[in-house]
Amino acid sequence: MGRSLLVAAALSALAACGPTPEEAIEEAAAVEASNREVLVTAAFVRAQGGAAALAFLPNPDAASLGLIVSAPREGGLDLYDADGELRTRHAGVRLSGLATAPGFQLRGENLPLIFGASADANAVLGYAVVTDGIRVLDLPLAETTPSDGVAGLCLHREGAGYVDLVILGNGASAQIWRIRDAGEDVLHVEQRQSFALTAPARQCATLDGDIYFASPASGITRIGPDGVIEAENNQSVVSLAVGDFNGSRLVLATDGSTGQVHTFYALDLMPASELTIIDGLSTPGIDQPSAIAITPVSYGFTAYISGMIAVFDQEDQRIKVISHDAASRALVSAD
Repeated sequence: MGRSLLVAAALSALAACGPTPEEAIEEAAAVEASNREVLVTAAFVRAQGGAAALAFLPNPDAASLGLIVSAPREGGLDLYDADGELRTRHAGVRLSGLATAPGFQLRGENLPLIFGASADANAVLGYAVVTDGIRVLDLPLAETTPSDGVAGLCLHREGAGYVDLVILGNGASAQIWRIRDAGEDVLHVEQRQSFALTAPARQCATLDGDIYFASPASGITRIGPDGVIEAENNQSVVSLAVGDFNGSRLVLATDGSTGQVHTFYALDLMPASELTIIDGLSTPGIDQPSAIAITPVSYGFTAYISGMIAVFDQEDQRIKVISHDAASRALVSAD
């Protein structure tokens, strides 16, 4: 709806209630400002099984050769290239969360890794990606018994020779595990930290040491590096990601039922705007967003030089991507 029509509608609706014309105009402007639109950039080929989780596996040596990882709801892994073509399918159990370590060094060699949370197997699983030919190999991890099961995971940080993962328990708890190469036949796994949540969480994302949790029961929670709850919002979401958009740090979240992506300020989790992903030049927009992931790392080409956002559209069962630059312009242009 155009601004003039929106203002007129607000004036008409509020006339009987008493607000002044100036107040009605301010309210109409606030509604308009809280809704943003961005064009979808591309859509991937449709693959069987949908996507329960998404993650990025960038290529530090050749940006355009980076991969996008999907966990189909029926199990295993799908790896796509930046053109949206399915490069390989790896059979396996169902995964409810994904994390990647594109710069991992194994015995002195670069070996990109993928980690997945399997609630069915009550375990964290590891995979190595051979970029020559795009092959996925099962990666042996040291046997570790989770204290509260495994419901999901996300990357906490990647360092020299190690990866720290946030592991979500079945109950209201989470842990940080460190996975590293200790020269053994399997990768060493060490539980380093644990903390309590206000409710069980099923998705998480991190930014600069802060951890953001999505809980079906209590909404979104931000926990600081010391494990203390810093902010909460009761918005129910099924997937979330967090990123920096031209200096504005935002949480992007989906509820799996509405057509918008909800955004929140990362510091206090207050609502920022509603983002609608509309039709591009030759690609339909997103009608029912669910799994979502963000990367600021370049995937080459003009559109993806500053990264991209990937969203699974439950309506047509396709992964669709949005240029990070385009999303930044849409989300912060009116701030």
